[in-house]
Amino acid sequence: MMHSAKLRKMTLLANFLAIAIVLNIIESAIPIIPVPGAKLGFANIVTLIILYVYSFKDSVIITLLRVLLVAILSGKLLGVTFYMSLSGAVFATLAMGFFKQLNYFGFVGVSTIGSVFHAIGQIAAGIFVIGSTAVIAYLPIMLFLSIPAGALTGIIAQRFYTIWRSWHNEIS
Repeated sequence: MMHSAKLRKMTLLANFLAIAIVLNIIESAIPIIPVPGAKLGFANIVTLIILYVYSFKDSVIITLLRVLLVAILSGKLLGVTFYMSLSGAVFATLAMGFFKQLNYFGFVGVSTIGSVFHAIGQIAAGIFVIGSTAVIAYLPIMLFLSIPAGALTGIIAQRFYTIWRSWHNEIS
């Protein structure tokens, strides 16, 4: 890869990271779903786009940086919500990377699977951090909400990806 291509990629990934951070912070401040802790996961749109435009590795790096930087900016680093967010993001990104590689699921399918795994990851972290399996009782509602949320973010990500591709083809 030429130096200018590497610089362009790094610049675009930095912009994607900034967008993901802003989406995450806005979504945390404005609860759309009337269930404590439930969010649509709009920052996941960025993860999906990076997964499809760049690579699994890049999507993991940007996702981890987003979780870390949002935790620092919100003053919740190393708190319960940080670990739950980190675990959910890791589970989701790993699942999305795996299922994308199968080339069987499109954006909506990969996003929905990621959303389901995000919920599972959060419950796993909750069990570990809280030290009780009582949080498993929250899993059915989280899974119920994660399916339409994942589908919605997948639809939005697919639309942005289509725009990205047409824009990228015009300037290439």
